[in-house]
Amino acid sequence: MAYTKEQFLRELAIYTTAGAIGLKNTGRFLAYAGKKGINLAGLGARKAAVPATRGISALIRRNPFVFGALTLYEAEQMGLLDPAKEAALDVTTSALERGFDFLPQQTPEQMFQGLDVGPAPTKKKPTKYNKAVAKGMAAAKASKYFGKKGTISKPQSAFKTVNSVASRLFGKKKVANTGSKGVIARAIRRSI
Repeated sequence: MAYTKEQFLRELAIYTTAGAIGLKNTGRFLAYAGKKGINLAGLGARKAAVPATRGISALIRRNPFVFGALTLYEAEQMGLLDPAKEAALDVTTSALERGFDFLPQQTPEQMFQGLDVGPAPTKKKPTKYNKAVAKGMAAAKASKYFGKKGTISKPQSAFKTVNSVASRLFGKKKVANTGSKGVIARAIRRSI
């Protein structure tokens, strides 16, 4: 059976996607390219025959993407891809001429009408503990203990202290009345 242009184009497509077609088909592929004068990636395919397929197949295994890209480029230069390009251009042109008539012209309310999406999500109500921690952080920020008044220089340290004071107060344990813990404890006691 004779090697045809369709087989060459099919195997060219396989090569360009980094596929392998085997040594026998590679030899036929290169021989056809050599007969037609297609220079496959500068490898001298005009003189290529079965002995050359061993070296080329090793090259293909090492760099299949480079070989495929260069082969595709050479096929483009020879004009072998013109029919496929024209078909793709025709399809694209007809799609652009049709426009986007196939899309429904609806507002978002109309699109979701009839769907049961449930109630709108509500914001979670802060717990007493969260409110106490917020008040304690505000007191820590207003104090002189964690940096300049109005700023907190070490927020992790401040949060750790506020959290421990709030935990002790909610657990009915004693907390110091002086220093940074005292300032935070007074603010938290007012909020509970």
